[in-house]
Amino acid sequence: MSADLNRDYEIGEEIGRGRFGVVHRCTSRSTGEAFAVKSVDRSNLADDLDRELAEIEPKLAQLAAAGNPGVVQVHAVYEDDSWTHMVMDLCSGPDLLDWVRLRRGAPVPEPVAADIVAQLAQALALCHRRGVAHRDVKPDNVVLDVEDDGENSSPRARLADFGSAAWIGADGGRAEGLVGTPHYVAPEVVSGGDYGEKADVWSAGVVMYVLLSGGALPFGGETAKDVLSAVMRGSVRFPPRLFSGVSPAAKDLMRRMMCRDEWRRFSAEQVLRHPWIVSGGGARAMEQPT
Repeated sequence: MSADLNRDYEIGEEIGRGRFGVVHRCTSRSTGEAFAVKSVDRSNLADDLDRELAEIEPKLAQLAAAGNPGVVQVHAVYEDDSWTHMVMDLCSGPDLLDWVRLRRGAPVPEPVAADIVAQLAQALALCHRRGVAHRDVKPDNVVLDVEDDGENSSPRARLADFGSAAWIGADGGRAEGLVGTPHYVAPEVVSGGDYGEKADVWSAGVVMYVLLSGGALPFGGETAKDVLSAVMRGSVRFPPRLFSGVSPAAKDLMRRMMCRDEWRRFSAEQVLRHPWIVSGGGARAMEQPT
């Protein structure tokens, strides 16, 4: 651990581990406030792309998080010759993947799912406006603060882990490189060309599918190659055994988010204007007048 980090924070137990770094709980020595610190040993990264991503992550994470309530906030960054440490919010709940698994296959009610998707779309819209593409939107990278108000209450959702993020600029720039997670990555990323911010919207559409299906994925396969082939075909299906109770409006939005044609696919801003989101997943339409 870097000396300056240890001077300012007391480092506690490990609470997470990712492809690049390890996350510890930490406590401010001056205020006693609890945070999380993600530490990446850049000297262990042999791949040029991995090193580039690790070097740019703190800058993009800070840019994406500033004034963006839907992103985990970065409070301090410490760097030396080998290590990068980012001190971030300590979130009280599980990540979205664990939260869905705890439901044991039960689909998330549409009003709750709409609230989560709206929070994610709002976070992405602000990131994109600032020229940052996340490139690895998936349930594992959405952390929750869950209030104990019953299983149908909506958690606060925040986007985390900008370790795969790219700077694309605020004027519709493009990124390159096969980055992301096979089940969630967009077709244009798999095809090997350049791509824009809408790759994140495709991934958010897969997250929405996972929520409403109780954990199923729209693009599957026995191997990563099989999964990516399914992604390239880009045909979204809604098996009746999983989606018979899901509204046509929700299915319409998923089709528009997971549209294989990048230019016809919704932006994050358009997701926020879709009737399913505006109606709160039908919650407001179901409210009875008093």
